[in-house]
Amino acid sequence: MKYLIAILGVFMLFNIGNAKLKEGDSVPNYKLLADNGEYINLADFRGKWVVLYFYPKDNTPGCIKEGKTFSKLYDEFKKENAVIFGINTDSIKSHQKFKKKHNLKITLLSDPKGKVAKDFGVRVILGFCHRDTVLINPEGKIEKIYRGVDPEGNPKKILEYIKSKNKK
Repeated sequence: MKYLIAILGVFMLFNIGNAKLKEGDSVPNYKLLADNGEYINLADFRGKWVVLYFYPKDNTPGCIKEGKTFSKLYDEFKKENAVIFGINTDSIKSHQKFKKKHNLKITLLSDPKGKVAKDFGVRVILGFCHRDTVLINPEGKIEKIYRGVDPEGNPKKILEYIKSKNKK
C-alpha cells in the first residue's frame, strides 16, 4: 500500500509540472463535445468571461453540489457576461444523464483523454479530474486558476471576482 501511495504521489507531482498553460497565457481554441451533442469552440466566447470548471465524476456528491451551485448562480453569471462550462473525462451520455437528473443549467463538456485538463495543469488520476477551475477573461487569457476548490464556495467566489473586475 505504501508503494501505491508513493507512486500516485509522484504521478501527481509529475502531472502538475506538465501544465502548458498558466495565468496570463492566451487560451488555445479547444474544440470539445458538449452535452447537447454539438461542439463548443472556446475561441467563440472571446468578449465574455469563461468559467471552465474541472470536476472528478458525474453523480458524485461534491460534483452534484458544485453543478447545482453553478446552476443556481447561472443567471447572475449571465448578467456579468460570463458563461460556465463543467468539464471532465466522462462521456457525453453520462453528462446528459447527470444534467437531466439534477436539472443543471450549465453546459457540460467531455475531455475523454484528459488532454485539456492536463494542458491547464489539472491532475487526472485514473480518469478522475482534480477539482480545479480556470477563469478566462474576455480577452481570451487565463485570468486565474483556482486549485483544489470547495464545490459550494468556488462558484460564489468566482462570481464575486468577476463582479469586482466588471466594476472597474
